[in-house]
Amino acid sequence: MKSIVVSTCFSLILTLSGCTERNFYSFWVENNSDYDIVFHYKIFEAQHTYPDTLFSIEYPNFVIKAHSTDKHNYWAERLETYIEKMPRDTLSVFFFHADTLDKYPKEIIQRDYKILQRYDLSSQDIITLRNKHGNLSIIPYPPDERMKDMKMYPPYGSE
Repeated sequence: MKSIVVSTCFSLILTLSGCTERNFYSFWVENNSDYDIVFHYKIFEAQHTYPDTLFSIEYPNFVIKAHSTDKHNYWAERLETYIEKMPRDTLSVFFFHADTLDKYPKEIIQRDYKILQRYDLSSQDIITLRNKHGNLSIIPYPPDERMKDMKMYPPYGSE
């Protein structure tokens, strides 16, 4: 929750200060489950890039309520462009049950890999997940039919 507030405050400060050197982009995370989830991605963690799927659960984490969609703003460049520049053209995205992060210390979560799902998305996957207007990517949890051939753990359809 702190990361959401810090991120929002940082964005507001940049906007109010007239900073126009950076472009702001967005993507959506859609929670189609009956429980709150935590979304974590490793976009700015260069030391943790695919295929090293060890992760830090401290930055950034976003809570998405059951049956809701949340817009995530970031600054850099289009998501698929950023992913193309990563060493393996892969962005690892993690979903946790919200209660897991409250119930277990991060060492146990990492050791026992207490995740709901991990997507290893390529730049082409991000394009595939764009909405019907083609301007914003929507990353759903659980994965939908469009994602059946995308890399993920556990694999699509194994629930």
